[in-house]
Amino acid sequence: MSHCEAVEPHVAEYSSPARVLARFFEKSRDRWKAKYKMLQERIKAFRTELRDLHRSRDRWRAKAEALEQKMKELHGKLQQHVEQPPPAPSRLS
Repeated sequence: MSHCEAVEPHVAEYSSPARVLARFFEKSRDRWKAKYKMLQERIKAFRTELRDLHRSRDRWRAKAEALEQKMKELHGKLQQHVEQPPPAPSRLS
């Protein structure tokens, strides 16, 4: 069985001429490649956006935690100030 005989059964299945089939398959391949490339670009954009959102969320979380810690410190100082007895009045008059 030669190489030509192995290919011919597949060619015989199509009724269109080989040149038309070649053009059709080439266009089909090009459309598939363009679609795949577009999808890959969208995936990359989504990954970049996801990365940026994670970074932003982490920055905001750190800022919120720092402010919460500061608020607790100030609340503690306020409690100490409230619990202190008032200073004795001066007798200068």
